[in-house]
Amino acid sequence: MPTRSLVSMPRTSLVVPAIAAAGGLAFFAWKPGVALSTIASPRAFGFAAAVGILTLALGWALPRIGRGFALTALAQSVPVVVAFAIAVLPSFRTVTVNDPLPTVAGSETGGAPPVPAARTTVAQAPFRGIKHRASGTSVLIRLSDGSRVVRLQTLDVEPGPDYSLFVVPGAERQRPDGGTRLGHLRGSRGNQNYPVLADVDLSRPATVLIWCRAFDVPVAAATLH
Repeated sequence: MPTRSLVSMPRTSLVVPAIAAAGGLAFFAWKPGVALSTIASPRAFGFAAAVGILTLALGWALPRIGRGFALTALAQSVPVVVAFAIAVLPSFRTVTVNDPLPTVAGSETGGAPPVPAARTTVAQAPFRGIKHRASGTSVLIRLSDGSRVVRLQTLDVEPGPDYSLFVVPGAERQRPDGGTRLGHLRGSRGNQNYPVLADVDLSRPATVLIWCRAFDVPVAAATLH
């Protein structure tokens, strides 16, 4: 009996974990692609496991030092709420960004305003979701001054935490290894311009990759030929 009392957990301490588990299952049922990405990602799986273990540990330890249900449930809720804010809440935030078509800046000495650029479409390709919903087109544009821009046109990608945009040598790439980060993805919808530095090799084929840095998984890709 003493051994059992040490390892057992009050049923009231299972309330918060049960609610969190039910919420997680409902979220994954709503977004099955995210569920598959979570299972395939050691980082995401480890994050979820750490939150679950911490929540259960608090439910086991706090009653043993005389803390009641209310305080125990409050303490257990903290890691659950933090996990929700980091991993789940961004999936509900749809941000639309609409950049105008790229321009070439005027002369700094003359103070001329930016003028419409002579634009050449070098390559373009549709986005394909990778266990996430995604549509739109990636367009590689060369301006009259020789600069290059990757434009995401009519983008509509399933939102999530900490998305970045990469250009990676090769076709159908699903990891950013060996690629160049163009920046943080500023919105999940709209038309967006991402300048490419002059020293970045854009030999084709090349993959424009939307990557979730939070969980180390691909979101969507378009191969430029």
